[in-house]
Amino acid sequence: MCISFFYRCDLPVKGDSIVIKEEMVAESIMEESAVVIKMECTDDQSQTEETQVELERLKTLLAQKEKENDLLRETIQTHQALYPLTPETVNNSSVPNYFKYCTGFTYDEFNELCRFFTLPDNEAVPQTHIPFTCDELNKHIRHMPLRQQFLLVLLKLRQNFDLEELAFKFQIDMQSVRTLFSSWIDFMYDRLGNLSVWPHRDIIAENMPDNYKAEFPTTFAILNCTEIKIEKPSSLLGQSQTCSNRKSTNTLKSLIACDPHGSIMFVSTLYTGSISDQELFRRCEIKDLLKGLLQCGHLKRGDGLMVEKGFLIEKDVKELGLQLNIPPFAHMPVPDVQIAKKIAKHKVHVERAIANVKKFKIVSGRIPNYMLENINQIWLVVCMLSNFQQHSIQA
Repeated sequence: MCISFFYRCDLPVKGDSIVIKEEMVAESIMEESAVVIKMECTDDQSQTEETQVELERLKTLLAQKEKENDLLRETIQTHQALYPLTPETVNNSSVPNYFKYCTGFTYDEFNELCRFFTLPDNEAVPQTHIPFTCDELNKHIRHMPLRQQFLLVLLKLRQNFDLEELAFKFQIDMQSVRTLFSSWIDFMYDRLGNLSVWPHRDIIAENMPDNYKAEFPTTFAILNCTEIKIEKPSSLLGQSQTCSNRKSTNTLKSLIACDPHGSIMFVSTLYTGSISDQELFRRCEIKDLLKGLLQCGHLKRGDGLMVEKGFLIEKDVKELGLQLNIPPFAHMPVPDVQIAKKIAKHKVHVERAIANVKKFKIVSGRIPNYMLENINQIWLVVCMLSNFQQHSIQA
């Protein structure tokens, strides 16, 4: 009897069982690895998509910012092209004290003046109030900020720049310069001319320099005449009337009164240079002013005025009830010599005040004939503007 043994291939023996288990474990690991790789790929793909979205958002934001920057650059370039010279550019100059050199004022004093004339007192303040209207409006004047306009006027007054130079500096046409200057002078004349600048006697006494108060405690004003040169008039009559004996040229003359601290309290209109000091005192408005000051108590009878030698107005002053302090003439006794020295020492205050006014070059040179039309307005404006400057006289 034959017995046959058959091996079933799918039924492993013991040795084969180990191999098969190892293969099953390997397959399981491979499957798990495939799942992990698939999950990692899915995560990477998700992160890539999020990064792409964020990148697109940043690109869009960058494009918006670049567009905004382009608009800002264009605005700045347009502003600089229209008005390249501003109070701020002058103030930021590397030249020491350049703002004061150009205008006669520090930047802070300029801003104080802006407040006085109801203008914006710095570049960040919006321009909501227009204090006056120019005679003629064009695109240059209409869009030019008031602070720039005021700067232009001060440059003309202080440095007497030609119209061509101002037109170039501010990138406007010459007619606009003429219109701006004329309109501003009228506005400033009205504003400054209506100020009450003669203080009460008590206020003047309180601010007197000590040495002045010790010698002239009741003398509240120092008077003097000054002349400015003009071009020779075309008519013989005009030449004769404006011919000055003192200057040996054609001039206009004005009477100025200042307090003992050097502040101008009165400035007369300009008269022809041939007029005498005495006649000018009688014809200008100062006598009426002094009468009014006596009536309202700003001055008292017996208070004094100080003048230089040759100012023959003693009779006129006494008629008003005031006293005149004037240096005696030649061949004086010793006491009179001492008085003359004291008066000469203090009379320098009005001379300094006049010198400060003539630092405005528009009135220190020879006035051209075309400017005579509004020279009285210009004269009062520069005289009153000098009061906004710091005075060097110590109390």
